[in-house]
Amino acid sequence: MKLLPLMAAVSAFALCGCSTFSSLFAGESIAQAAPVTMANAEKALTVAHLAYQAAGVALEQAAQSGALTGANAAKAEALYDKAGAALDIADQADEAANAQGILAAVADAQAAIASLNTLIKQ
Repeated sequence: MKLLPLMAAVSAFALCGCSTFSSLFAGESIAQAAPVTMANAEKALTVAHLAYQAAGVALEQAAQSGALTGANAAKAEALYDKAGAALDIADQADEAANAQGILAAVADAQAAIASLNTLIKQ
């Protein structure tokens, strides 16, 4: 009998990073937690757009300075385009109020931006 409360506590600690689950453990319903999740997804989308803009500036400067040429320039442009496409998907998910869709697309955009930033720094 003591195993069930222990498993519940372990599960709660494992999920503590997710505001939706921690809100549910605090007694909020899914309907009450949904606006918080959507607001957090929209914040992540805003930050991703800013990172994309900064990556665009860095890409342009690297290309103009000659630090990024040839195959690396083509790869960088492809990564920038991939990030832009992911942000377009995230924007569509935002219009549909799909928080999970926003977060998934933002994660894709952030991965492409991180790869782009690494390439620019080489």
